[in-house]
Amino acid sequence: MPAGTAAGAVPETGALDALARALLDTASLTRVMPEPVRVAPAAPFPGGTSSARALLDRVTGALGLPELAVVPETGPLPAAELAVSRRLALRPPPGGTPAGDRLIDVARRALAAFPGRPVVVPAHDGTPLRCWAAGPEGAPAVAVASACGMPAGLAVKWMAALSSTHRVVTWESRGLFAGDGSGLGELKGHGLDVQGDDLLAVLDGFGMSEAHAMGLCGGAAIALSAAARSERITSLSLWHGDYELGSGAPKTAHQRDMESLLAMAARGRRQAAGMHRLMSRPPTLEALRPDIAHYLIHPYATPELLYRYGLLNGAIMSTDCRPLLTTGRPALVVTSAKDSTAHPAGSAYVAAHLPRAELRTLPEGDHLTAFDAGSELVGLARQFLYAVTTEDRKGT
Repeated sequence: MPAGTAAGAVPETGALDALARALLDTASLTRVMPEPVRVAPAAPFPGGTSSARALLDRVTGALGLPELAVVPETGPLPAAELAVSRRLALRPPPGGTPAGDRLIDVARRALAAFPGRPVVVPAHDGTPLRCWAAGPEGAPAVAVASACGMPAGLAVKWMAALSSTHRVVTWESRGLFAGDGSGLGELKGHGLDVQGDDLLAVLDGFGMSEAHAMGLCGGAAIALSAAARSERITSLSLWHGDYELGSGAPKTAHQRDMESLLAMAARGRRQAAGMHRLMSRPPTLEALRPDIAHYLIHPYATPELLYRYGLLNGAIMSTDCRPLLTTGRPALVVTSAKDSTAHPAGSAYVAAHLPRAELRTLPEGDHLTAFDAGSELVGLARQFLYAVTTEDRKGT
């Protein structure tokens, strides 16, 4: 019996667990894309695509997820379906297609895995927000504002890193995520102020009177907006922030290109549909890390998502953040000299103009590694959170 295998267990359980977790991890895409989403196996199945489809049908059925179609090759797949295929890495399980109680156990473990199932919290205008919480109730609260339009999975490493000592909550951008078959719903508002209010609504939904706001990428602007609007934000950490600062700081070529793309997509659904056709080609995926590509491609997966993303992230990238740099709360501002996505000069400007900010410019790490919650970044975050928590206790 292999080391680590309990008596009575079957060797293929690990492979099935991994498949179930991957299916849940890609569910944000498969729930919003036209059905059936096509996937290609990473290895041949003895019975061909029909046996691969039988396996997927059993596992998606147990998880309550949309059915998937199986094609023999990744070549003809558009970028979003290719991203799902890569994340699933579908291979024949050593023990064959599961059945009965064994499959139910696999599904139960996957659904219970960190950070668990989402909780729907109403925004102040009634928009449903899909939220997650982890960590001990009653512990100091941290609200993670992740990059606009990205599934919660992109923030899970930060949730896991901080939830041993804090109650950590996060949410997904309004109007860009479907529930269990509920569709996208209406996009009632998209301004930066509205998205800042969403952070405060998440605190309301979990009964939190105050919190540290952690903003990553465009989430940094959302955290600033919430802090400028409410004293319930007791401190801030802003990681590789994407800011509009007028003449105060330059932008990277990526930021300028993204602003143009989002402005065009936000003009209307017809324009977004035309852009979506161009962006659906597989080369779009080549520069994206395969472990997170299915997150990054989510807001581009359908014409409607792209249109809404143009409105939401377009508002974040075009709203002047300089009037928001007024909060006297402690702030940690982190960037990297090697960030070619969000210009480090923007972070330097923000840190210089916030009354109580500390700037840390790291010599290594790009924009996406900020989401990896590496040991150095986690150490910085914990040190800052400990300092502000201690300061708050002394103040009381």
